[in-house]
Formats: sequence, structure tokens, C-alpha cells
Amino acid sequence: MKVFKIAICSFLVSASLWSCIPSYSAYPKEYNHAKADFPKQKAFVVNKNLKEEFDILKHSDIYEIVEDSTHAAKITLHPMKTYTPPCGNPMIGSMITVGLLPSGFPYDISYSYDVAENSTTKNYQYKLQVYQSLWLFNIFRLGRTFSKQSGKALLGNYIASNK
Repeated sequence: MKVFKIAICSFLVSASLWSCIPSYSAYPKEYNHAKADFPKQKAFVVNKNLKEEFDILKHSDIYEIVEDSTHAAKITLHPMKTYTPPCGNPMIGSMITVGLLPSGFPYDISYSYDVAENSTTKNYQYKLQVYQSLWLFNIFRLGRTFSKQSGKALLGNYIASNK
């Protein structure tokens, strides 16, 4: 019985050491520092059931999201398409070195939504780039989640397209 407990404990410890901590970054890097310093339009999101898409829009801070649809533009989100490399070979280095060697994984995201206001509808489409880093020392970068960094990429694309 004691051998079984030692085996279970060593398995849990080794599994935790083998798992690297993910962190995400928006690309191009300038988008990580983008600020929404423009007047925000009030918007009501019609289909909040697209949770991941809604979180990205909310974190982008492009619109002032409201709960009342009477005096606000109506946003209809479309399901996003995420493209990643077909294999996970970039992650092998981090797994073999117990997270001491950083590795990365790019995400290309097709993000789109419609904004309806005053009987007109405008479609917005963006190609977002987010980079996932796997590294043991990402423990110091815990707030950099996929939805937050995708929101930064969306904000950066929005600002760049409206210059």
C-alpha cells in the first residue's frame, strides 16, 4: 500500500512538472500596448451565447457593452475560426526540458461581427494573430489569457483599420 501511495505522489509531481504554463501575446507586438482612447459607442450584443467571441469583444474595449438595447447599436457576433499548425512539435522542447526551454504556438483567428444601427448594417472582419508561449516562467505572466490577448489584437486591428 505504501508503494502505491509513493507511485501516485510521484506521478502527480512529475505530471505537474511536465506541464508548462501557457501565456498569450497579441501580434504584432504593438497591439499589446494599444489603448482605446476614443469615444466608445454603446452597443448591445444580440448573441451573447457565443461566449468566447463575446469575451474577446468585451476585452477589446472598443464598445461600451450595455444590457439595454433601446438606445444602442446591436452587435451580432459570428462564430470565429481558429487556425493552428497541424502538429504540436513546437511544444516538445518545453516538455522535454520541464518548461525551461520556451516554445510557442501561433493562432490565426478569423473574427467577424455585424453592427446594426439606424436601419443600416455594417460587417467588420478581422484577422487576429495570437501567440501562445509555453514556458515554466510564464507563472509571472498569469493574466495573459487567450480572450484578453485576442481582445488586444482586435483593438489593435480596429485602430489600424480606422486610421
